[in-house]
Amino acid sequence: MAEKDYVAMWFHARKPYGIDDTILWGWFDPDQQSITWDSWQHADADGMSGFAKILRPMGYPSHPLPVCNETRVPGWREIIKAGKAFPVEEGDKTVNWKHTYTRTGQDGFSPEVACLSEEETTRLNQWCKERKVSPGSLIYSELSNIIAERLVEGDKPFYWFYPVNVRGATGIKTETFNQASGFYMLTKPSSTAQEWQAQMKQRFKAKQHWANWKLANIGKVVGYTGVKLIYRMTSGKQFYMGSCSNLGSWPLPGQDNPPKQNNLRLAAVAPGTANYPISATMVEWYGQLTFTLKMHPYICPDQQTVRDIADAWRDALLKAIA
Repeated sequence: MAEKDYVAMWFHARKPYGIDDTILWGWFDPDQQSITWDSWQHADADGMSGFAKILRPMGYPSHPLPVCNETRVPGWREIIKAGKAFPVEEGDKTVNWKHTYTRTGQDGFSPEVACLSEEETTRLNQWCKERKVSPGSLIYSELSNIIAERLVEGDKPFYWFYPVNVRGATGIKTETFNQASGFYMLTKPSSTAQEWQAQMKQRFKAKQHWANWKLANIGKVVGYTGVKLIYRMTSGKQFYMGSCSNLGSWPLPGQDNPPKQNNLRLAAVAPGTANYPISATMVEWYGQLTFTLKMHPYICPDQQTVRDIADAWRDALLKAIA
């Protein structure tokens, strides 16, 4: 029987509600502080396979794509057992935004990009290595705290969705099919990189990414009609800060890649919704980190707010590793 991308069903199910699945990508020019955005649809490819499709015609092999350190999808019994063995704190799926705004579908804001030099990227990676935290834990804890301070009321915890690559364990052969799961990080407005890292480890041990993978593939059981029904019943009840994605280091190391030809940096950002209004993505291109921030008009008043937070994000990272 032919393979199906059951994760893609969710993106198709959202479209009748005016929610698209456009992933934006482009080449950021740090000298001109400019970028021209192109796109692909998340239903057609996740971040890794999308990058591979872009880079291969340019001479980058991008094969095989990175795999996770697991070799199979565990069963529900194993997942439930892991959840009991490694309990994690959970909370309400709500965010107490200071302000929300009514916008039409034409009022979206452009993503904003910030970047680090090769020397700054090396320093950040070394800082994380010495403190035994992943770069993502530092990068996204700093962003989370900035957004909480500026846009969230009170000190109640909130959730971020953190995508996880599950290639190599799913058994899926079609490269372009979505093979990312993830877990929901319950964070406070002042959570540190160390707290992010500790929680991430616990949620991995609890196999929450596999529970979410199975739920994301529920279309295999209930079909597209069932997925549409589930989306309609749940979409108005669960709210998050957004998603924070690590698309890894490119071009893929250890391959016959062409030499770096210019100072442009690869950047991308996932789609966002009113339920996931902050979309943040990190990419390392030839040893230089790029951060992209996209904010949904539901919680963002203007384009300048996106730019200001992107700049503050970069400044906070440089201050943290100074």
